[in-house]
Amino acid sequence: MNRRTARVAMLYQDPHPAHRGFAEAIGADLVDFQRHSLGSLSDSVVGDVYNGLRYPEYDAYLVEGSRPLYAALAHRAIRRSKLVYLCADHGLYSLGNPEFEGSSGFKSLVGRFGKPAISAVGSRFIDGVVAVSEFAAEFTRPIVGPNTPIEVAHPYVQPEVYDALGNVTPALDDNVAVTVGRPWRYKGVDMLVEAWPTVRESVPDAELHVVGGGHPESYAETPGVEVRGYVENLGDALAPASLYVQPSRMDTFPVSVLEAMRAGLPPLVTETTGTRSEAGALSPELVVDPSPAALAAGVVAYFGCDSSERRVLSSRALMRGATFDAERRKAAFAEAFDGVLEAL
Repeated sequence: MNRRTARVAMLYQDPHPAHRGFAEAIGADLVDFQRHSLGSLSDSVVGDVYNGLRYPEYDAYLVEGSRPLYAALAHRAIRRSKLVYLCADHGLYSLGNPEFEGSSGFKSLVGRFGKPAISAVGSRFIDGVVAVSEFAAEFTRPIVGPNTPIEVAHPYVQPEVYDALGNVTPALDDNVAVTVGRPWRYKGVDMLVEAWPTVRESVPDAELHVVGGGHPESYAETPGVEVRGYVENLGDALAPASLYVQPSRMDTFPVSVLEAMRAGLPPLVTETTGTRSEAGALSPELVVDPSPAALAAGVVAYFGCDSSERRVLSSRALMRGATFDAERRKAAFAEAFDGVLEAL
């Protein structure tokens, strides 16, 4: 299949700005996966099937994330449209996990106990995958089977933010770490706060700035932890720090890490974070297990680096972060999508 002659649509829920850019890069129309309401049944499998049977017929659908996937599979089962899954969230990673949460009670049960069934359906009806990280490709492979083509294409920093962060000068000589994100459990900020007393045992002046709305104010009861909440200017949040930390229990490819690198901050990330590819390219020591003890050890190791070592890592972060501009990454996505279509 050739994208330039095919009719392509992106089935979306609430499209990430980078995903909108991906859709533009391949000339895809945008189709809301819940375009037809069924009232209280809209978030159920019934609502998904109802919508899936009524989508316009395209040659290929790019499906953004796991939530629209039920509807897309219903469409794929009866129509000739090819289904290319954009793996950009942790829905498939969480399959079989007792804590799996779907958008309805039935979907939660399917997610907890129906992994074999979902794998059987996925391997038959998901024609290809574009994953936002190598990590995402790894956990998607068992769902779609060994023969389904998978390509990797990373997201990017939004242009205005990208330009602004290029002017940030981080405080590389200070023992200040920053983390930015929403207060969701999978982001692991609670583990980082739990680790901070251990960090302070080795580095008494170590500070942690928690940025993002909704984090518990109780975090500030931990010595050295400051809850900054929402900030208008991301550069103002990153500039006082010498280290960025992404303590996620699981994250497909958090753009916050790319933003930190663009500002010259070396990132410490967990093994279960897709941006381990970027942090690991700077230094293997910047990738740790997702646990308070491992996070504490990683932070202490970085704060133990002298000024010249920190500047070397910052320079590497700047160089790698500069590659995550919109133009370059949208072109890379189009190439990856073309690779999947060509394999079909």
